[in-house]
Amino acid sequence: MGWQFASGQVKFYTQLNESTVQFPQTFQVQYVIEGAKSVQDFRVPEFSDFRVDGTFDYQNTTSIQAQTRQLLESYVKIVILSPRRTGKFTIPGAVAIVDGKKMTSTAVKVVVQRTGLSTAGAPRAEEEVDMESATELQPGEDVTEEIHRNFFLRTEVNKKDCYVGEPVMAVYKAYSRLSTTAQVTKRPSLNGFSVIEMVDGYDNKQEIEVYKGKAYYVNVIRKVQLIPLQEGSFSLDPAEVEGMVHFRKKDLQSGSWTAADYPVSVKSDPVEMTIRPLPVENQPEHYTGAVGKFDIAVKAPAGPIRQGDLVKIQVVISGTGNLNLITAPVVQWPRGVDTADPAVRENVNKYIYPLTGSKEFEYSFAAPDTGTCTVPAIELAYYDPYLKEYKFSSSQPVTMQIMPGVSKAEQQERNDVLERANERGIPRHLYFFGAVVLAIASWIFYQSWQLRRSRKTAKPLVPAPKPVEVALTVVSPEQRLATAREALHNNDKRLFCQEIQQVLWKAIGEKCQVAPSAMNKQHIAGALAERGVPAETVQQLIRVLNECEWALYTPGEQVDDMKRIFYETKDLLQQLQQV
Repeated sequence: MGWQFASGQVKFYTQLNESTVQFPQTFQVQYVIEGAKSVQDFRVPEFSDFRVDGTFDYQNTTSIQAQTRQLLESYVKIVILSPRRTGKFTIPGAVAIVDGKKMTSTAVKVVVQRTGLSTAGAPRAEEEVDMESATELQPGEDVTEEIHRNFFLRTEVNKKDCYVGEPVMAVYKAYSRLSTTAQVTKRPSLNGFSVIEMVDGYDNKQEIEVYKGKAYYVNVIRKVQLIPLQEGSFSLDPAEVEGMVHFRKKDLQSGSWTAADYPVSVKSDPVEMTIRPLPVENQPEHYTGAVGKFDIAVKAPAGPIRQGDLVKIQVVISGTGNLNLITAPVVQWPRGVDTADPAVRENVNKYIYPLTGSKEFEYSFAAPDTGTCTVPAIELAYYDPYLKEYKFSSSQPVTMQIMPGVSKAEQQERNDVLERANERGIPRHLYFFGAVVLAIASWIFYQSWQLRRSRKTAKPLVPAPKPVEVALTVVSPEQRLATAREALHNNDKRLFCQEIQQVLWKAIGEKCQVAPSAMNKQHIAGALAERGVPAETVQQLIRVLNECEWALYTPGEQVDDMKRIFYETKDLLQQLQQV
């Protein structure tokens, strides 16, 4: 399919995902620049009546013009706002330097209201729920009618007509002006949707809300984001509540008030929804169902890569929409790269509507032949339900330089440097070891002196005491790593790497009983295997040694995670002791 890029007049406009917003829910403001060659000094306005919950930039986004079937480059900045109060507001435009000229986007209007209100606005500070008169049952009043008027459930959705994959927010609420003891007996099942709970725990916290001119106590039964999975007509199941309503009933003869309790069972009305299929016209061939507004980026290792090293590439998709349903994009891996299915991690804010955050796909592979290895730009196609058109987001290509593996001469040179580093100075942990040995020697001397003294005063028939057996002292991993721990605490990366190397090589030498001249990775791998050390342990040990060597002897290289290496080394020492 061949596309052409459109050129023409530059457009800079402001767009809302909803013109009427429910207080205090979040909503999106999109500032869109279309057809520009360059965008500089982009500034969003101040929002005095709103709180900014997040911003997202979407550069080099491509959309398809339905009329001409041409591709149109655009720049989009999304601002997620939550209202501080209800009312009618003007969202000001943004300012940017577009193709060298200062431009301002159009301003738009938005209405913020509490759900269920007419035009009354937010409840006033002095608004109170008149429970006293509502719970007084006057002579001749119908109990059923009073309950129906003052205790009911409602289901609110922010849209009843949407596309497959387009998020919808649904809130189930209980309204009451009566003294009631009740519990939820049926939470709605929401078949046909992917459900994301927006409340961690429903703690029966009440709020006051005005509905049709009257104030009610309101409890949230369930609040969710729904992502439709298929097209068609659907009915959201009702919620049901059962309990007891406590009235005060007036006696006609005496005029006194008596308590009167009535059982109650109420449920919300079902909500009919229409889920439309995504448009087939102009749908990209590689489209996989992403709905919302997304950006894509690729992260590659920053340090040097050697042939055969394990390389990890992260493909990160960020934005708003059906993030939880997005699958891994198609990656055109270079020749020689063979990857397995990626590890997937999500980092989303479920409390913001629509779902906001990022999704990461991490690929692992062995570095191929030496030279240049380029991962081409990765393209993500998505459908924007607000603009009602398909768009593309593309990453930058990533180029990695694969260096040759470590040669025998280079390995020998590193081993020589390592051996000289081991011989330089006395590490602090050896002082601690010497103190322990001195204490043991003093104890042996004292026991010997006591033994000679007892022999002089003992009778001839008393047999001589047996020699005292002294157990060999085993140095614990904590003792071996004392200096490394101090270097970790002081963030001294060079001393830390040197100490880790010295401790590991010393432990290997003690385990394998090999000469210093034979202390290299090729030889000790076989020696450790002969002594029953598992292959996984040997591989992990060599990897830790390599990380420390690269940090010490490769220009510009830094150790990534000192704390992780410390605890891996401690675990390795324990494993070597146990074998």
